[in-house]
Amino acid sequence: MSIRRVNHLVLSVSDLEASTIFYRDVLGLALVANLPGQANWNEMRFFRSPSSSTNHHDLAIIANATLPLPGRDQASAPGLFHVAFEVGTIVELEEVGARLKTADAFMDAIDQPMHLSVYGRDPDGLSLEIVWRVPNSDWTYQDLWRRPLDFDAAKARWGANLATGSAAGEPT
Repeated sequence: MSIRRVNHLVLSVSDLEASTIFYRDVLGLALVANLPGQANWNEMRFFRSPSSSTNHHDLAIIANATLPLPGRDQASAPGLFHVAFEVGTIVELEEVGARLKTADAFMDAIDQPMHLSVYGRDPDGLSLEIVWRVPNSDWTYQDLWRRPLDFDAAKARWGANLATGSAAGEPT
């Protein structure tokens, strides 16, 4: 298993509207999706580079800096919510999950409409997401909800060793 590249960043922000205006209007990123807030998850906005990105999203912002974090009882300061690293295959993603569990750093495994994800924490508690990119033809911007990841079902659907993203030669 090897990390291929940084796939995206998620920032915790104190003012979702001001941050949306900044990243969209000042930096020129394309706002591609909005995930409304729910009882167990705060509102998110997803952005892409308007010209050359092969990612579902390059940056996301989440309204966390003044709200309790999902699964925790405290708010987070504005800043990095998590950084996402990309692997090439579902088998590699599953291996990373096992390594995080062995290191007592595993948080969760999630099926999302743009990538399958394993979440963990580094020794300082920073949140990391390791992703396997779902084939671009299967992406959606309509249903962005997170579901528990079933590795066996994912391997049956796409194949355990299907290389996607930078592992398939897409630009980094």
